[in-house]
Amino acid sequence: MINPEPCYNFESQTECNSLIRDLPCSFVLNEENFECRAEIILDPDCSLDIRTEIPLDLYEYFSLISSMSSTKSIILNGLKISAFVSQVSSSSDEKAIITFTPNQEPIPLFGDDESKMSKVIFHLFDFKDRKGTSRKVIRSENSAYTLGVTELASPKWKVELHEIKSAEKSDSKKNRYPTLTHVCILHRRDGSEFDGKTARQMMLDLRLFFTFSQGFFCSPVMPVGFDNNERQVWAEGSSPDPNVKNSMSWFDPYNSEQLARLFPHFMVKLEDERWWDTFHSIIYWYSRSNNTSGSGIDTGIILTQIAIERLAYEFAFDNPKCNGFKDFCEIKNPSDRFRYLFTLLDIPLEFPTNFTKIKKISSQEGIRDGPYFLTAVRNSMVHPDNKRRGLFKDLYYDAWRLGMWYLELSILRICNYEGSYANRLRQERHIGEVEEVPWCMKQET
Repeated sequence: MINPEPCYNFESQTECNSLIRDLPCSFVLNEENFECRAEIILDPDCSLDIRTEIPLDLYEYFSLISSMSSTKSIILNGLKISAFVSQVSSSSDEKAIITFTPNQEPIPLFGDDESKMSKVIFHLFDFKDRKGTSRKVIRSENSAYTLGVTELASPKWKVELHEIKSAEKSDSKKNRYPTLTHVCILHRRDGSEFDGKTARQMMLDLRLFFTFSQGFFCSPVMPVGFDNNERQVWAEGSSPDPNVKNSMSWFDPYNSEQLARLFPHFMVKLEDERWWDTFHSIIYWYSRSNNTSGSGIDTGIILTQIAIERLAYEFAFDNPKCNGFKDFCEIKNPSDRFRYLFTLLDIPLEFPTNFTKIKKISSQEGIRDGPYFLTAVRNSMVHPDNKRRGLFKDLYYDAWRLGMWYLELSILRICNYEGSYANRLRQERHIGEVEEVPWCMKQET
């Protein structure tokens, strides 16, 4: 097994990492065409920028600042990129430093949809896989240490996640900036070549997989395609997602085999265009909901239930037990739709034993199970004339956890996952503590 190196230097000691230098660049500003050289910059705020320098006198410099918004795109390495001028400053040698920020990532760097490659190397930042499905020994002149390797295989693809030994950083820098944790290799399972269009789609598919596993947005960063002669033939520019420490999810960092078990089923599901679109939406809502420091617990409760409703609709559309979808469409109450979905998926409806406060108030209010409770909480939040308005305010955190648990298990079950998971409902769960998914426990019983 090879030990891949990062394709770029992400360990710069300055606040900005210069990833690629000396790319040909041209743009129009003030109706004048400029041709120059550019570099790709990774900023501390996780944005990817394109920095250029052009000679300007003082009058032209101020004229340029006043017309920054006129430039809508640039030509970088022969490829058109939608971008805007985000910063203009002056250098000591009477040049204007112009920074462009792409309107959307990833951006093409070289190669195209027809470029043929045998593998893609990409990078993951702050990914919480800590053990690997195997270990490799790294030897140097004076020491030896082990790093984890997680191998993922679907019917068509293989992905290797190689843990890297990061350079030591101060605690303040670790908290501020994303940290490179894995260098990854993607290739066909049969060893055949694939093109740039396929590589780009796989980066999108892997973003969904890693995001659902991480519990927050986690994208493949700066992928590079290599041909059979190890020449770089294709590349895209993309930046790490902002770091969210300790995000909860179904995946436990010390149980890498969970990733290996889910991967083939998840990737097969994405081959269906309708399910790809569904997962794209619900995993976006899942990630937003799971970042309670950003969106808030109350917003998370609502987003979670939007995702569950979408999932219930799509699953019922496919399921033969739903009588050609007619049965499901006749269900008007959201809690009944949730109950219908969870019952078909073998996910428990009853309250967890440690949710004593929820069980007490639900008993008083005639709320019989989890689906009913979730929708009752949401209704009390969004409807101003709801009779229970304010009643559940002290239970928002547990209501959010319960909804996220239902959503995670629903996705896993729809992907035919069997194995262990990290149960976010367990009181004071430690890293490494896992249990079987409910439908496996039911089969054993």
